[in-house]
Amino acid sequence: MVTLGCKGGDESQPEMNTQDVSPRLERPDKAGRAGTLEHHACDLVTPREVRRALRRPGPELDASANNSFDLSICDWRGEGVALVKLLVDAAPSAELRFFNQLSEQLQFHNPDPARKPRQIKGVGRDNAYGGAGAWWTRAGSLLVAFKAKAILRIRVNVAGLTRAPAAPR
Repeated sequence: MVTLGCKGGDESQPEMNTQDVSPRLERPDKAGRAGTLEHHACDLVTPREVRRALRRPGPELDASANNSFDLSICDWRGEGVALVKLLVDAAPSAELRFFNQLSEQLQFHNPDPARKPRQIKGVGRDNAYGGAGAWWTRAGSLLVAFKAKAILRIRVNVAGLTRAPAAPR
């Protein structure tokens, strides 16, 4: 006869280590509150400003919003512009998620120069965990930045937009 079981409640549970590797990161048990998103993506940038930034004359772009509790997305589309997307992510533990996204991008795409993330200083909060406040991937035309407990993602897909050659290594 085989008896299976688990130990009773006589042993104390080990305490969870809530000390982070970086003192700048929020402790997991103090990760922040949900529902703190104050600004919606479509309210931050007008279609006219998107056109001007892209140096694309033409009719106004159509903006479509998708807002939820801690996430706001705005897509602009129009003549000559396949997609410009702005995503504001204010869910709890944004700095840790920003670092995890960077780590995953490096883990899976480091050998591919077009998909390897390039860290950028001077855009987000540069003392964020990971070494820089923003990173860019050329293949996805994607900029990801962290600042003020939020992640900002910008993707640009525009017909005829020229890409600068890759920087020498």
